[in-house]
Formats: sequence, structure tokens, C-alpha cells
Amino acid sequence: MLGEYICTTIFVRCCLKKRRVAAYARVSTDHEEQQNSYNALVERYDKSKARYDEVTAAISSKEAKSARLKNFIQTLKMQNGVIREFDSALWGSMVEYITVGKKKEITVTFRKGTEIQA
Repeated sequence: MLGEYICTTIFVRCCLKKRRVAAYARVSTDHEEQQNSYNALVERYDKSKARYDEVTAAISSKEAKSARLKNFIQTLKMQNGVIREFDSALWGSMVEYITVGKKKEITVTFRKGTEIQA
């Protein structure tokens, strides 16, 4: 009995929806109103797409940083004790770039953004 009631209710609601849709279809809308609605949809799409692109770029950047960090940690784990000689793999995984000034001052910029004066 409850199942029949639910089926009947769903059927009635479905019929009401169809009637509303048919009524809306018979009403003519203004071309300008349609154009404004379309323009609003396009604007929302463009904003959403731009935000999606930003998030995708941020994710890619973070994934690249994560890969570099994992590589750095793996390199450190392979080191035995104190580092007594130059290791190009360790150096390359830590240092982003070095700047030498006119007065021979040296600034080392690490991948994380930290800078030190040497």
C-alpha cells in the first residue's frame, strides 16, 4: 500500500513537472533576455575555467616540488655520516642558483627560497 502511494506521488509530481515545462516552452522569451542569460553562462564558464587552470597549475607545481624533495631526501639517506668531500648530486638537489655581485659578494639561493650570504 505504501509502495503504491509512493509510485502515485512520483507519477503526479512527474506529470506536474511536464506541464510546467510545456507551459514554459509555450511562452516566448525576449531575445535580449536570452542573450543576457547566455552571456551570464559564458562568463560563469570562463571564470570557472580560469580557476580550474589556476588550480591545475598549482597542483603541477606542488607535484614537481614534491618530486624534488623526495629526490633530495633519498640523496641524504644515501649519505654515510658527515660529508667530507663535495657531492655534486647533493649540491644540485639543494641549490637553485648562486649570485655573485660586483664587489665579489656571493648569495646562495636554495630551492626552498632561503638565501645565505657567503
